[in-house]
Amino acid sequence: MTDYLRGTVEGYLKGLSERKAVPGGGSASALTAAIGAGLNLMVLNYSIGPGKPAEEQRGLLEAGEKQRKSLECLSRLVDDDCRVFAELMEALSSGRPVRNEYYAASEVPMKICCECGESMDVTRRLVENGNMNLATDIGCASRILKSAFHSARLNVEVNLNRIDDRLFVERARKELDAMGKDIDRAEMEISERVEKIMKAKGGHGGTD
Repeated sequence: MTDYLRGTVEGYLKGLSERKAVPGGGSASALTAAIGAGLNLMVLNYSIGPGKPAEEQRGLLEAGEKQRKSLECLSRLVDDDCRVFAELMEALSSGRPVRNEYYAASEVPMKICCECGESMDVTRRLVENGNMNLATDIGCASRILKSAFHSARLNVEVNLNRIDDRLFVERARKELDAMGKDIDRAEMEISERVEKIMKAKGGHGGTD
């Protein structure tokens, strides 16, 4: 199994584009979410420093620690999704029971969804107390994280369809619905705030 996390972006994209089972959509969702998380951290690094009220500074430091942990988790999930999907494909081709493999294949993208929610909480804080010279980066992070969540959700759902534990499936779908509504609402609120900031700045609101 290729260790994509320690490889190059070029190598990952090459692997993603080839006719083989992994990496696929779940791994790509994890990588996409990690990019959103990385953007959050970049904005945090420009936001923490002298001149901030003590309470805001403390909140940003806490958000930074939370985001670093989430980024580390999402980075691991890039390869974890490849591993569990490859194990599922191997089990299916061997003809042996695959119950546990379907659980594992749903668990990894569910973790991606959860980490998207954790990172979006950080983006919410940034649009309130972050460096508004990077407003468009905050907006990009929110849209990237929303996209990553809904992409990962597809991979949860397709595996839930193969799991016969009704209570497990219902609980997972209820959790996904709640997370999805929260993430969609957060992205909309953040985007509206960013657009107002851009208008106030005459259309400019980022480092690019």
